[in-house]
Amino acid sequence: MVLKSDDVNYLVYRYLRESGFLHASYIFQFESQLHKNEQEQPNVEPGSLIRVLQKGLQYMDVETHLNEDGTARLCTAPFSLVGKHVCSVHTETRKLGDKTPRGTEPSTHGGHTLVHDAKEKRVARPVENEDESEHMDVDVPDAERDANRGDSGKRRRGRMVEAAQMLHGHTAPVFLCAWCPGQPSVLATGAGDGTARIWDMAHPTDSTVLRHDATDATTRVDITSIAWNEQGTLLATASFNGQLRVWTTLGEQRQVLRQRRVPIIALRWNRKGTLLATAYLDGSIALWDTSNGQQRHEFRAHSGCVLDVDWLDNTTFASSGSDKVIRVWRDFDPQPIKTFSGHKSDINCVKWHPGGKYLASASDDGSVKVWSMTESLVCDFVGHAQQVFLVKWLPRSDKAILASASFDGTVRVWDVHANSCTGVFDAHTKPVDCLAFSSDGRHLATGSFDRKVCVWSIKDGSLLKSFTADDVVHDVQWAPKGRIAVALASSHVAVFDPLLS
Repeated sequence: MVLKSDDVNYLVYRYLRESGFLHASYIFQFESQLHKNEQEQPNVEPGSLIRVLQKGLQYMDVETHLNEDGTARLCTAPFSLVGKHVCSVHTETRKLGDKTPRGTEPSTHGGHTLVHDAKEKRVARPVENEDESEHMDVDVPDAERDANRGDSGKRRRGRMVEAAQMLHGHTAPVFLCAWCPGQPSVLATGAGDGTARIWDMAHPTDSTVLRHDATDATTRVDITSIAWNEQGTLLATASFNGQLRVWTTLGEQRQVLRQRRVPIIALRWNRKGTLLATAYLDGSIALWDTSNGQQRHEFRAHSGCVLDVDWLDNTTFASSGSDKVIRVWRDFDPQPIKTFSGHKSDINCVKWHPGGKYLASASDDGSVKVWSMTESLVCDFVGHAQQVFLVKWLPRSDKAILASASFDGTVRVWDVHANSCTGVFDAHTKPVDCLAFSSDGRHLATGSFDRKVCVWSIKDGSLLKSFTADDVVHDVQWAPKGRIAVALASSHVAVFDPLLS
């Protein structure tokens, strides 16, 4: 038996990715130098690290409670992965392999923490049947809530999506998808196989492959970010090894911007599509002029990893990082024009309001905050029980409503003008890592590690449709004309119309 450090590191990296700790996985991959490993990593099944730990824990349990004569001590104390085990031993012993009548064994013997925790989490969420989990709780008075449920008193349920179109081509988990603004039938995707792809839904069996590993075809590099410009004429793609490329809608490579060999975490176009901002693992941000392919400026933005960037207009953008602060920058100004502080942990996401008046942020501290360039902190929304991974604004400039996705398995809707939570979308059983509003602002799609995509009505908070995928959902994006694209860990992409399915 050979135990290699690279194999252990790879399992840890996969665990971080599968658990939704994307930024932590990037940092771990970079520091452990996994991306430089010449040996191709096997296609390990999800949850491999947990299964290895469980089997090891079971072996340690047996080894600890085995007497010299081959009998096992019947210990009722939990056996944990961490901490010293102190036995609570019964005088009764039995030979290993003895057939004990079912139901007579102590239920707490071995007390494997990982297994018991998983069972407790399932039990802690009681439902009348499986479909009952597809519901939504809205923060309204009890009388109004009872009226909404009707005579039966049961929560409204969404109908299942009967059919979805599956796109095949990627050979590793698909992390990203993005519809082209100028051509509603064109979809871009990015995956862990070192490629992005452009699909024309008029001919979905064919896709244009955008490769990022021309110098070494055997090495896989995660595509970490993709973005269309608002005009829908150019697609920018970034990879973990620092490659930054610009493509046309036909998949023709227009530019290869200078590679810095530092992982790119996020990229965004300005409104005109003339400048491209890229956020790096080392705390820097680069501005690129896509008219000539040259770096326009570099900002030493954060003391830790830069986790997100978002443009206010053509010259001003905001950034957030693992250093718990938000900074607002202007082109050619080396110093931030505004700094917002108040979060107590990593800030995963920043998004400007469509009208430009507010800036929303989501953090690992479980809060959603709304800022203003004139008033600083406008709202401090607290309600999620775990990390908040993402926030998005309702696409209407006359409203100030946003949705937040959290690892606590819920999505919350917040109204800035009312300074309150107006709804809790509670149909998922695992962390929610992606969401998207429809272009008309009437519906919201949410995706989760529980393999489900849920489609909600913003007007009354009802669950309209749900789609069960074949693996973890990494991204959901809503096309201008109604279709939803879903990026899956199975290497597939699902596309369906929730209003027709």
